[in-house]
Amino acid sequence: MRGYTSTSTSEMLARTQANGSAPMRFFATRAIAGSRTSLDAGGLQPARDDRLIVVLCERGTILATPPGIASLACPILGGAGVMTGEWSVQLGKADIWVGDAQTRHDIIVSPRGACIVIAGTPTAWSSLSRNGGAGACSGAVLFPAIHPFVPALGRRLLRLVRHCLRDTQLPGTKHIAHQLAGLVDDLQVGFAPMIERCPGSCLTRKRAVFLRLQRVRNYIAACAHQDLDVAKLALMANYSVGHFITTFRSVFEETPYSNLSRYRLESASTLLSGSNLGIADIAQAIGFQSRSSFTRAIKKHLGSSATQFRESVAMVAQPMYAETGLSDGFIPQIRRAAQSSEFPNGQKPE
Repeated sequence: MRGYTSTSTSEMLARTQANGSAPMRFFATRAIAGSRTSLDAGGLQPARDDRLIVVLCERGTILATPPGIASLACPILGGAGVMTGEWSVQLGKADIWVGDAQTRHDIIVSPRGACIVIAGTPTAWSSLSRNGGAGACSGAVLFPAIHPFVPALGRRLLRLVRHCLRDTQLPGTKHIAHQLAGLVDDLQVGFAPMIERCPGSCLTRKRAVFLRLQRVRNYIAACAHQDLDVAKLALMANYSVGHFITTFRSVFEETPYSNLSRYRLESASTLLSGSNLGIADIAQAIGFQSRSSFTRAIKKHLGSSATQFRESVAMVAQPMYAETGLSDGFIPQIRRAAQSSEFPNGQKPE
């Protein structure tokens, strides 16, 4: 991307030979704080089918990944945002986001944050699984998704990146592909029963169907506050409307509309507990047409009204502040920090 500043890099080539497959190469780099970096030509090393790029993005970094690249991002301090031309999502510390290779993404690290990004072509990720040895699934697919708060996997990613950046002589690098393949398998283990429910005569076809459906489900999660057209969602999955609804319900055990409503209500719960927005404002922000329809839906979802839920959260939070010895004047500061999603050292108040 034009106008991007160059970053200081330390290159690591890790070659692993397993089961007679081609060697996997890793290019490790650190994106300097405040820099704008791209995987396009002229930025970092261009993506190839035999290489994965490992980037430790420091505070304020913007990293762009072009179409054709599947990326995995995990904030380890503060937070990060992911933007396309159509939608954006916010990631908290230890969330793991997996991007769709069909779309260009801008990964924006917060001013007090840090984020790990691993990127490569779908073929490179598939080769990683083959290089990973017997414990990895051959030809595995990296499915687009947001995996909220998985700190154990985040710590494993951090150890792997530190190893890549630190060890110029690369002792033991034959295990790197295996470690990363195992991490991806653990991250996506919950998808296994859904893939099994997909139509198809073999695992490869089932995965292809699931990829299309998961791409839609990921889009719904990012755009739940918008008015979504089921015909557009069906087109994204390359299905007719009727076939799309039937297949989606069979695989995910809920209809597309139920999936959309659940994401909206989960967002509403977060806003009710972590912001001072009025109930009508929250209803409008998450995509409900009226306060009355939102009130009925949130009561069914939470088992209490929005006002009662907010009051119960406040009653639980107040003794916690008292136990810490914080003054009443400091409580609004904590709440303002919660709304801004920026915390010292990347730590959110429990």
